[in-house]
Amino acid sequence: MNTDRIKSIRRHGKAARGQKELLKHLSGETLTLKQAVNARCYDCTGFFADGKTDCSMPACPLHPFMFYNKNRAKKATARTSSSAHMEKMRAARQKESSLLL
Repeated sequence: MNTDRIKSIRRHGKAARGQKELLKHLSGETLTLKQAVNARCYDCTGFFADGKTDCSMPACPLHPFMFYNKNRAKKATARTSSSAHMEKMRAARQKESSLLL
C-alpha cells in the first residue's frame, strides 16, 4: 500500500518542504520531530497541490510549526547572562584551574 502512495507522491506531489520526509516515513525510516511535522503538513495539504502556502488551519495543533506559516513558532533566543552571573562563572573557572595546577 505504501508503494502506491510513494509512487503517487513522486508523480503528483510538488517539490516542497515535507516531501522527502513523508517519503522517508513511508519507506519505514525514522523521523525526527521536526521532520514528522513537515511530513504531516505536506500530507495534510494534499502535497501542496495549491502551492506552497499556509494551510490557514489555526485549529491544527501543528499549525504554529508549519513551515509556510508566516507566524510560525520561532526558536527561543539565547538567554543573556547577567554580569553578576558571568563574574561568578569566571571565579569558579579560575578556582578550578588553580586546583588543577
